[in-house]
Amino acid sequence: MQYLYYRVLKLLTRVKTNDTPALNAMVLITAIQGLNVFSIFDLIKSHYKWEFNEPQAIIIGLSFYIILLIPNYFYLFLKKNKIVQRFNNETNKEKVLGIVWLMIYIVLSIAIFTLL
Repeated sequence: MQYLYYRVLKLLTRVKTNDTPALNAMVLITAIQGLNVFSIFDLIKSHYKWEFNEPQAIIIGLSFYIILLIPNYFYLFLKKNKIVQRFNNETNKEKVLGIVWLMIYIVLSIAIFTLL
């Protein structure tokens, strides 16, 4: 996950209007992780035929997001300088491969979430 954070961070630092790329990268990674968790949750919900009204769904969604956000804050955001140092010397081949994997991860996460 640290490499994905690094790639998103590097991408967001190129956006001139983005004042907080490290924070935005963490939020984006957490949102994508949330899509994956909700996809799994939706499969479980369908299997057991659970039904939730709108307030319950909002509370469950926010709870999941906070549960994902807290470890990402400590594991990614607070260690952003170490993560950048660790991956900053990657070769062009590693960079291209990393970008491809990042795009595959994002596209599949969104596709699976929307198809379920």
